[in-house]
Amino acid sequence: MKLWLLDADVIIKLLEIDVFDKLVAGHELYVASTVVDEVKYYRRGGQKFQVDFRQQYIDTGCVSETTATPEEMQDVLRRLPPLRQQGVHAGEIESLAVLVRQEDLTICTFDAAAIRSLPFLDVTDRAISAERLLGTSGLTLSPGFKLDPRLTDSYFKSNIETGQQEFVYYRR
Repeated sequence: MKLWLLDADVIIKLLEIDVFDKLVAGHELYVASTVVDEVKYYRRGGQKFQVDFRQQYIDTGCVSETTATPEEMQDVLRRLPPLRQQGVHAGEIESLAVLVRQEDLTICTFDAAAIRSLPFLDVTDRAISAERLLGTSGLTLSPGFKLDPRLTDSYFKSNIETGQQEFVYYRR
């Protein structure tokens, strides 16, 4: 399964709960250029761990870095209503642009603004919650780790529903 890990936050959370490396071993992962340098550290067990994401994952070929053109990013912004445009940051815009272009990718995110943008781009069916991703990958949390509520399927579905309602409202 190919995956698209959207933002630095989801990567950091998967590092924190000690499943990111297992995910790397079982999947082909992609990250937007704007996201690569945002992953600087994660916390686990009350300690802060530095991470050079580019050196550890990109340069070693474990994760693929990709980019969207300025035109592709502008197209994404044009398809979103003004309020939604303001809530989606550069990393998410680039990631969404690549998702629209590359139909074989699946996006995994917990960024509410990005999730709510999916219906406007007609890519909702190619998105997955982190909880579902872990389940379909056969990965379980190590003892002592809890799933952040933002990684749950219910959080993801709730934001999809909000995005679909907004889509219907703006398309009137």
